[in-house]
Amino acid sequence: MNQIRNVSVYLIFSFVAAVFIGILVITSPSDSPTITISEKEIITAMFIMSSVVGISFTVSPNWIRRYHSQKKNGEKNTIKEGKRSFQGHHPDCHTFQNHRIQWKHKTWCAGCLGLLIGLNVSIMLMILYLIFDVRQPKMISYLLFIVGLFILTFVYFEIVYRNGHPLLHIFSNSLLPLSFFIIIIAIIGLTGKFAYGFFTMLVCFLWLDTRVQLSKWRHSLLCLNCSESCKMYDTSI
Repeated sequence: MNQIRNVSVYLIFSFVAAVFIGILVITSPSDSPTITISEKEIITAMFIMSSVVGISFTVSPNWIRRYHSQKKNGEKNTIKEGKRSFQGHHPDCHTFQNHRIQWKHKTWCAGCLGLLIGLNVSIMLMILYLIFDVRQPKMISYLLFIVGLFILTFVYFEIVYRNGHPLLHIFSNSLLPLSFFIIIIAIIGLTGKFAYGFFTMLVCFLWLDTRVQLSKWRHSLLCLNCSESCKMYDTSI
């Protein structure tokens, strides 16, 4: 499956998932029960654990692959690094210069830095959500759900059409985990059901993976149109 078809499939499934969750929201009764404190604790724990794993990937994107096949990947990386070095998870060339940023004497991937910031903020917000038993009105929950989907859409568009300063990319990616947090608490507030909150969290993994696939496709497109001969990404798009 080529990259365009792969991205299209991810986008279709992401859209269908958003529509399905929207149907759950619309059909939820107005007198929905309130989620129990123990269920909130489980949701919070799963969200935080998922965010911690996400943080580890922002620092070292391929640590699982290296862990399971260190020798194979070592040989592969040696070949690629011989052609061009990597800085901030991107090839060290002018094409990807706005994908990197210098921060605290270190070269960071702008997208990963944004996700790192967003994940840490989302963890703190989720802890506050657990501590403070705030009963949000239905209208606020509806508004949060719409805002969350709008942010998700904005992040996707920024990845596909980005052509600006890396600070914008950092800001955009920092909003992605926040959109997940917003959508999850909105669904819980509207339905009052742990199962729906858990399902929404699973869908967030799909939305995150869609963001990853869009980024891979964008990198391949930039590499394909680059005048350099190194071609560090798969250009069969």
